[in-house]
Amino acid sequence: MKKVEITPQTYIDMNEEFIRDDIPFRIAIPTQEAIDKWQNATPIHQPPVHSVDMVADMWAEHNRIEEERKLQLELDL
Repeated sequence: MKKVEITPQTYIDMNEEFIRDDIPFRIAIPTQEAIDKWQNATPIHQPPVHSVDMVADMWAEHNRIEEERKLQLELDL
């Protein structure tokens, strides 16, 4: 895999593009040493994030309430 060469000029160019596009955002320009340190750092393992299926949870709650309602109606008869 080819390593992308990032230099302080990369950040300068991005800031100029933000100015041209009237985007109110600027990036602090790091030194080449800081960029090299960041690129050569050992990656930190990020465990997978298990998201919650909110729709499935809502349906489960709905079905639970419906079952309780049916049981209550049967008891009332």
